[in-house]
Amino acid sequence: MHVEGGLSKAKPFENPLVPNRKLKQLYAAMVEARVLDEFAARTAGKVKCGMLKSTRGQEACRVSTAMELAGGDLVCDSQDGVVMHRIAGASVGSVLARLDAIRSGGKKRAAKARNNATQVLPWVADAGDRLRMALGAALSVKMLGHANLVVVYVDGRELPDAVWRRVLGLATELELPVIFVVLPDAAGVRSGRSMSAKAISCGVPGFPVDAGDAVALYRVAQESIGRARGNGGPALIECLTHLSQSAGEDDPVAQMRGFMLGRRVAGKTWLDGVERVFRRKLDAAAKRTRSRAGER
Repeated sequence: MHVEGGLSKAKPFENPLVPNRKLKQLYAAMVEARVLDEFAARTAGKVKCGMLKSTRGQEACRVSTAMELAGGDLVCDSQDGVVMHRIAGASVGSVLARLDAIRSGGKKRAAKARNNATQVLPWVADAGDRLRMALGAALSVKMLGHANLVVVYVDGRELPDAVWRRVLGLATELELPVIFVVLPDAAGVRSGRSMSAKAISCGVPGFPVDAGDAVALYRVAQESIGRARGNGGPALIECLTHLSQSAGEDDPVAQMRGFMLGRRVAGKTWLDGVERVFRRKLDAAAKRTRSRAGER
């Protein structure tokens, strides 16, 4: 099933399943993710590690699938950066402290991004070990009888088919509360494999969704999260980039902005203000961080 009808077929009325208030939350979180990603890249210096890979183009994939996570839920990320910590609810100051630790090249211990809701699991470089850790966390949640889940963000090309089959097979055999979100390739390169089809063959519901359609992704995530909380087992959401689109049309933030304007959910003043306000907040927090560093 290819999910359609999110941004592309929307009409100017409020959808009770995705009300305007939620649309504004989605847009604001996507803008913050974009701005924070650019800030991290700009201030990274000469850091040479896999920690600060850009999340540009993944804003809808990450925000829409994490928006309904709650206290006790866990996230396993494909990279050890800062954007997912912010999406999970960490404060700007906490995120910048973590970024400062990453920039130090290991001389400082990466600060734990504190928040009151979702927690991001420790990052493990090996993708196979990382997913096995996520499955273990999901099993622990299930054995404790908690209505929580684990969301795993992963590059589908990180693992060979045999490992994917074992991971997906184990997740469905144990009916684990885990959702795999297969991220689009940053360079727009497709591996030729359909991860959603692979998931279905292993007994895991698989949903291919447009990586730039925040509304469609949110709707699929809502269904998958509700199913996982109700002991319905795992699901896989495959975020696909439409390579036939011209430059700019595949930008999830631009797509969401156009959708908001088209449905008259918000005007240009509000939309522009979201970015402006967060940039001010980020700059103020960065100045405080530099000031404290100078005092030491």
